[in-house]
Amino acid sequence: MAIVGVDVKYGVDKKLLEKSSGVMDYQKNNSGVFNSHIVEPIPTPVTNGGEIVLPEFRPSNCMILFGRDRPRGITSGYGGRGNTHAGCIDLIAGMSGRLARSVSPNTNKKVNTNKSPELDAARIYISQKADIDDYFSLHDGRVGVSRAKSAIAIKADDVRVVAREGIKLVTGTDVFNSQGIRMTTISGIDLIAGNKGEELQPLVLGENLIKAMKDQNEMITDLNGIVFSLVNAYLSLLAALATHIHVSVPVTGGPTSPSPDLAASCITQLNNVALLMGDLTAHQTNMVLHNTNFYTPIGEGFINSPYNNTN
Repeated sequence: MAIVGVDVKYGVDKKLLEKSSGVMDYQKNNSGVFNSHIVEPIPTPVTNGGEIVLPEFRPSNCMILFGRDRPRGITSGYGGRGNTHAGCIDLIAGMSGRLARSVSPNTNKKVNTNKSPELDAARIYISQKADIDDYFSLHDGRVGVSRAKSAIAIKADDVRVVAREGIKLVTGTDVFNSQGIRMTTISGIDLIAGNKGEELQPLVLGENLIKAMKDQNEMITDLNGIVFSLVNAYLSLLAALATHIHVSVPVTGGPTSPSPDLAASCITQLNNVALLMGDLTAHQTNMVLHNTNFYTPIGEGFINSPYNNTN
């Protein structure tokens, strides 16, 4: 196994290795320094007459293949099945990655190498008709599996998309897809870390969330006011109880007369509580409407995105 940047012996023609180690001028002229020529394994891709590989002479392990859809060997993909309308452009930098070889390490004879979604170091795969998720072993997610459709896959150890201004990820722009099928739904965007699509959750819509939280804060404030009024009513009743008096009558062994002040206070507070109960009922209704509007998919202000998901 080759060690990146150090070991160039794996899969390299032994005659070249002997020459590079024994001739000082050859070493000097093929050191790779300042992007000069270097001795390293450069695979020869497997083809079957229906493809063009550029450049024809490859000074390094990078190439562009023009042909029909095939992510791996010549039997793979829609090109392997003999389908038409399956044109493909495949850009590869580092075919087979760390296992690249020009010759067999055992026999020192030239070998041909198949493309590999797992081993190729960096790749841009553009196909007119592909099962792109299957080719690159991607989780279905909530967007679903793409089959027999045009697709582009970009794969490398790290991928960066850089813009001096804005970046847009846009879906659902056309009425028909590349296969002539009318699109009746809008597909979203899945952001899947670790290829763990089973953990996906909808992204939150920020403006809806802010409105939901503001409305909730207003309802909490309203509830605070209702409770404050109830406490005041309770304190008023306690004050009336603490200072109430009864009309004195000769001792007869019967009940005394009610306190007119306490009776009046109780009637007033009962009316107040009745009004507050109406406020509490309205508050409860507002809470139900709030929950329906912001926290269920049927609500106009649903805080979750109906299209885009992440884990």
